[in-house]
Amino acid sequence: MTELSHVPAQQVSFFDAPVFSEGFRVFFPLSALYAVFSIVVWGLVLADVLQVPLDADPLLFHQYEMFFGFFTGAMAGFLTTAVPSWSNTPKIAGAQLAGLAALWLAGRVAFWMLGVLSPTVVFVVQALLPAALLIVILPKLWRAKMRHLMWPVLLLCVAQLVCFWEYMQIGVLNQGLAIAEGAFVLMVLTALAPVSMVIVNDALSTRDDGAVFVPRPPMRRAALFCISAFTLAKVLGVSDALQGWLALASACAVLNILQDWHMAGALRTSFAKALYLVYWFFGVGFALEAGGLLGLLSAGSYVSGQHMIFIGGLSLATFMVLTIAGLRHAGYSLKLSKLLGAAIIALISACLVRSLGPLLLPDLDVMPLAWSLFALAFTLYLIHFLPVVLRENFVE
Repeated sequence: MTELSHVPAQQVSFFDAPVFSEGFRVFFPLSALYAVFSIVVWGLVLADVLQVPLDADPLLFHQYEMFFGFFTGAMAGFLTTAVPSWSNTPKIAGAQLAGLAALWLAGRVAFWMLGVLSPTVVFVVQALLPAALLIVILPKLWRAKMRHLMWPVLLLCVAQLVCFWEYMQIGVLNQGLAIAEGAFVLMVLTALAPVSMVIVNDALSTRDDGAVFVPRPPMRRAALFCISAFTLAKVLGVSDALQGWLALASACAVLNILQDWHMAGALRTSFAKALYLVYWFFGVGFALEAGGLLGLLSAGSYVSGQHMIFIGGLSLATFMVLTIAGLRHAGYSLKLSKLLGAAIIALISACLVRSLGPLLLPDLDVMPLAWSLFALAFTLYLIHFLPVVLRENFVE
């Protein structure tokens, strides 16, 4: 009888490659790459070089893909990396991780085929990743008693359902995008608590008095409540005056969180400074929205506030999480390279140019500079991190 051949012991599966060992290795570079792709396409659309092959307002679809493409991919990478560590459960890796990444990619392909595929098919495919992600991480969150992190993911699923309904009924995405914005702001403020503890306490380590940074939950909960109320007001379409006061309350509540940061040495590192700026961008962004809604500032201040929240708040926070989690989980110490430092400066500049440029220099077209700086930031990130995610963890 012929003996069966055996697979050599050293042969490994395709899914055993380092890139599939943790969520950040797959989702972080994919998200950064898609951020560059999306913003370049949007810039070319603004310049009338390209036309988005969709029947609805291209601006709405630009916003949709930044939320459900870029931010959702980054969120998936963070949760699939951090939640197993927090809950002391097995890593989300191998074929399971590759399957989640495939769902994200399928959603992106389906979106760009909206003119070919039916809207029902497109939006069903779009909803697969948030649903699958919730199924995978929910048991781990439950075990770690961190169930509060599931609510932003649930809100994201609701946002996509609302987007589908709006698109089918009236061809717009206003309410769904408002829910998505609220979901991501809540997710960022929730995720920044443990991240900022690590970063600020690292900055405080040079002090001799043993000072420890612990963000107080009541302050964060107050901000989450105000932002939730403001999001609900936008979805329900209540008066501009009420929305304006809720936006102002959100600004005050976010900036109130920074009371915990005012300790000598807390901003010693570049990482701490960047995270500190995230809160300021959120706070000023909500204040600009409030000024526009209440008629205290020009009507354009509302759009400026939106972009300060999108770029300075959400995008800068996402960039910092991609950087900090990527370095730590790949085995590197938290040292900011010149390349990543230049990327952070480019992203902050993109925020200031896009949000304040139209208010201060209304006759100047700042769009090309803004989207170019945004694309540059994530291009520099990719140059730095692609070699990192493709190899085994580094041991310093």
